[in-house]
Amino acid sequence: MSKLTTEVKNVISRQGVFPIATASRDGVPNVVPMTFVKVYDDENLLVVDNFMHKTKQNIESNPYMSICVWDQENKLSYQIKGKVTIHDLGPVFDQARVWVKEKMPALQPKSAVLLKVTNIYVCQPGESLGQEL
Repeated sequence: MSKLTTEVKNVISRQGVFPIATASRDGVPNVVPMTFVKVYDDENLLVVDNFMHKTKQNIESNPYMSICVWDQENKLSYQIKGKVTIHDLGPVFDQARVWVKEKMPALQPKSAVLLKVTNIYVCQPGESLGQEL
């Protein structure tokens, strides 16, 4: 299991839109732009389900997700992969709902998705391209 480093956390905190990739049980890919993504703790990312349709169907049958994060100014980029769990009740969902209400009060979150980080790969050009952190 990979842990989110300070550098990766900083990149995530500066990014506004995150491409989230999932795949159906049959391997059909799906990528969507998400704005409600943040570090939950050293091993998890929180993704809020405000409008998920295909993405939610995919993770219900194939609970794996990949997220690409980047910082153009500092020329840093990472691919984060992991297994997800859906929370529609309890403290994870409650925290997600509070976060969304602070940012966009009109939205009604449907669930919270926790991505348990399993792998982080370097995506910026250079000697470490493709290497796992």
